[in-house]
Amino acid sequence: MLPSQATRATGWRSSSRTGGTASAALLTKSNLVPRLVLIGAAAVAIIIAVTVWSRLTSPGAGQPQVEDLAAQRAQTPPPGAPVKPPVIAPSPAPREPLALEMGRPGGTPGGPYALVPPPAGAAQPAGPASNPQPGVQPVGPAPAPVGDPAPDAFKDVRDTVDAANRALASGRQVEARTLLNAALMNGALPASERAALRQQVQSIQETLIFGPQAAQGDPYTDWYTVQPGDSLVKIMQRQSLPPDWRLLQRINKMARPGDLHAGQRLKVVRAPFHAIVHKNDYRMDIYVGDPLPPGVTNGSRVGPDGQEEGWTFVRSFRVGLGESNGTPTGTFTVRPRSKLINPRWVNPRTGEKFDADDPKNPIGEHWIGLDGADEATRKFAGYGIHGTIDLDSIGQQRSMGCVRMLPEDVAFVFELLSERLSSVKILP
Repeated sequence: MLPSQATRATGWRSSSRTGGTASAALLTKSNLVPRLVLIGAAAVAIIIAVTVWSRLTSPGAGQPQVEDLAAQRAQTPPPGAPVKPPVIAPSPAPREPLALEMGRPGGTPGGPYALVPPPAGAAQPAGPASNPQPGVQPVGPAPAPVGDPAPDAFKDVRDTVDAANRALASGRQVEARTLLNAALMNGALPASERAALRQQVQSIQETLIFGPQAAQGDPYTDWYTVQPGDSLVKIMQRQSLPPDWRLLQRINKMARPGDLHAGQRLKVVRAPFHAIVHKNDYRMDIYVGDPLPPGVTNGSRVGPDGQEEGWTFVRSFRVGLGESNGTPTGTFTVRPRSKLINPRWVNPRTGEKFDADDPKNPIGEHWIGLDGADEATRKFAGYGIHGTIDLDSIGQQRSMGCVRMLPEDVAFVFELLSERLSSVKILP
């Protein structure tokens, strides 16, 4: 050890040996208070640092905290008090139509009315593929949504439909059709409800009108026994049957019109058919019933779809209409000697001529001419119902004012409508 180091070491030991005496000297009343203050400040600083660190590192750090002690007490229930669940405002229930929803595409079950399909074995609608008609399925009751009429407002209709269901379940299709058709006269029913009712009646008519069997008590159909020398045309003339003879072939499922023999029983339709065109919907409804008296455009009571009291709904078809809303409205009749198959046609605007059998003939294979039924509609000349080669025009306004139909649809309507007897109403 160097001399200088020995001196320093000796000095250090010397001061340590004398430290007890020095400390005792320092622990006087004048030095104790400042030292306690320093120790307390250091402890507080350590506690603050630990608290800050724990807040920064704990879950939910940085989230808003309740700083107001009074507010915190108000939010914290006293021990043992029941805890109330939070109040959540209920979402408004989705609105649904009041009644028949099934049967519409995309329909949703709901509503107090229930329709059932025809009994087993009954024919279902077999319309053209271009005009599908889905059947109506049973639907269960549902509460009326807020804002719609109370269910009691439609109690009569609901009771009528229930009675129709019971009649269908018992095989009484004529009675069921009568009841459902009466419900269609209720103008308070929304359009969607009437559409579902029409579909149900149409499914029944596939058996009662267009099936080969005549139901007992049906006022529109009957049986005829074929006589020697009969033909379909002669039968229609002798029996004064309004429709076209081709309808007789259709409903009796005859492959050829000459498939007749003496003693054969044929089903016949004894009432005329009528058409109502709804321009807004591009829809034609067919009804069966008594003809309107000459010069009369509306009877004493007309239903919400323009049907006369006593007419029975049959089926619907899609149509095309005149460009720029050019199809006239009003009541018309089928013009005498105007029903033509494979007609020749001259374009009234260009003078271009289309002969029979011309595949480019715009009006297709069938023409049904119309006459105005009163002074307001007699001014409309040259209008009619016809087919089309422009299939995409159905559901649109592309004709020169006539009512267009798909080829298979207009062939069907051609068989139904009768010259002079059938009314054709065209509604806005």
